[in-house]
Amino acid sequence: MCIIIDANLAALVFSDTPSTDFVPIINWLTSSQKDGKLVVGGHLAKELDKVNSARRFVGSLVRAGRARIIPSDVTDVETENIRAVCLSNDPHVIALARLSGARVLCSHDKNLHRDFTDTNLVPIPQGHIYQNATHAHLLRIYGHTSACKQAINKDKKQVQP
Repeated sequence: MCIIIDANLAALVFSDTPSTDFVPIINWLTSSQKDGKLVVGGHLAKELDKVNSARRFVGSLVRAGRARIIPSDVTDVETENIRAVCLSNDPHVIALARLSGARVLCSHDKNLHRDFTDTNLVPIPQGHIYQNATHAHLLRIYGHTSACKQAINKDKKQVQP
């Protein structure tokens, strides 16, 4: 039910004419079934805000209730808790996965891939990496984790976008 999109692909995913590799993500996030949600927050939200197309698209997802925003104060604490054990320079992305239950990451950062699929950092169910259209099945399978659903239901009471 949740995906995290790394800033290194934001321009390709969120452009007015997204790369064909990322059309399945856009369709999943905007479909009438309303099962896809984007997770943003903390440092990643700031990075995405710097990309005009991402800022517009994320804003439209927020207005449609299709984006889940994790507050910076929460992500900052979790980021600091795991910073020393992350291989990548993106512990904020791992923090978002841990806090939200999201288990699909769209990124081309190999070190982040290693962190995201490390069950010591992102517990069971294991994280999965979306890089191109052949990975669209991940949205149907791992995009609907019960952890993400539980976190979203909990958030409805605690976190306001």
